[in-house]
Amino acid sequence: MKAHMRRHWLRLIGVALLLFLLSQVNLAEVWQIWRAVRFDWLTAAVALNLPQLGLKAYRWQRLLRAQHIRYPFIQAALSYLGSIFVGLLTPGRVGEFVKAFHVSRDCHLSLAQGLSSVLLDRLFDLYALFIVGGAALLALAPSGLEILSLGGLALLLVVPFALFVNPTTFAWFCKIGVKLGRLGEKIFNPSSWLWEIHTGIHQLPLREALIAGGLTLVAYGIFFSQCYLLALALDVQAGFGTISFAVALGSLVTLLPISISGLGTREAAIIAYLGQTGISEEVAVSFSLLIFTTFYVAGGLIGALAWWIKPAPFKRAAITADKSQ
Repeated sequence: MKAHMRRHWLRLIGVALLLFLLSQVNLAEVWQIWRAVRFDWLTAAVALNLPQLGLKAYRWQRLLRAQHIRYPFIQAALSYLGSIFVGLLTPGRVGEFVKAFHVSRDCHLSLAQGLSSVLLDRLFDLYALFIVGGAALLALAPSGLEILSLGGLALLLVVPFALFVNPTTFAWFCKIGVKLGRLGEKIFNPSSWLWEIHTGIHQLPLREALIAGGLTLVAYGIFFSQCYLLALALDVQAGFGTISFAVALGSLVTLLPISISGLGTREAAIIAYLGQTGISEEVAVSFSLLIFTTFYVAGGLIGALAWWIKPAPFKRAAITADKSQ
């Protein structure tokens, strides 16, 4: 119970950070920036939520198919969109568990099998953000250290994945992991979700991995284009690359379990990065809050409709997510 309460208190750090950031900016100027928003660019950005999320749902469906799991696209899309809504209403990554529950229930799979496909799908998103976020950090690297930084980034991205995929090194790490007490035994035993993910990756043919990578590339191309449209809507004086780098870093820090829907941590990262280009804190805060409105609020409304059509098992998902943390 104490650990459970501590995790919930940790998430208030992001809210406190957001309040602190808002106390440091001219809120009247932020309001004026929002009042001058271009609704044509904003509408276009919001409308692109559907193809962007639809591509991700299709990617998940193809990954399921590669694991010999037949799941109709409509059901996969409803599960995917509904999980976004659940993720907004609940702490942690509960939305990911909702997708796993849906596919395991609908296709008569074990929960571990369902979660394997979900986490494999999530890996493509994480690698996309790491690559763009890494490029953002490279852009800030001191002159002369770009090659060294690039090599370090490549090692960081490639080596852990290679060690995870290789059966010998994976088995060796798991053999050590099970000796790390009850938690280690839970995570690294051969019937754990970690082994299911490893098995799921091995079941993925190279052709399907390349297709999933291509779908990820297109989906994130749409996502960063949406962000640039939002920048145009607010007349943010920054190029497509700068906006993409700032948003990627903002998305990465939201993975830290210290905020609710990334509030506070995302704003801090975007303010810090855009500040390097001379953009004011008021403009950066306005842009970050518009990102939240477009992807979390508008995306959440789309998810709410999907959840209404295909209800999500809130209680079971929340209990499982809490036990896994």
